[in-house]
Amino acid sequence: MGMNVGKRGVAAALAGAALAVGMAAAPASAEVSATLICDTTGARGVVVVNDWQNGGTSFPVSIAVGDNLADGHHVRVRVVGRAEDGDWIYWPWHANYDGNGTAKSWSSTANFSGGIYDMGVQAARFEGDTLLNYCTDWMKET
Repeated sequence: MGMNVGKRGVAAALAGAALAVGMAAAPASAEVSATLICDTTGARGVVVVNDWQNGGTSFPVSIAVGDNLADGHHVRVRVVGRAEDGDWIYWPWHANYDGNGTAKSWSSTANFSGGIYDMGVQAARFEGDTLLNYCTDWMKET
């Protein structure tokens, strides 16, 4: 689902979309929720993690990405995590090809049978399948 918003509204649209989806997905008994945001040139990514418990194996997530640069590149966002041994866990990228001033959001579930011990968001700008720049934000300080 795409939204056309002004440049100043991209951040608000991302936060609103991620939080609205997160609230709809979170049951009243939710343990802990966390909102992760990262900014890199041309992109802002947001992930809302619901029902967080250290070492859990499945978490509802709301994902959003906004394009904030008129440069002809598209932007992507994904959820990342860490296993107990510190190895990174990667979930698939979600892309926004709609251009500058637009945002897209998705609902999903982050699953990993070995247990998830930290979660984060990565936002990036791409040219085709070539990663140009990215950022990462984690729930825990690393």
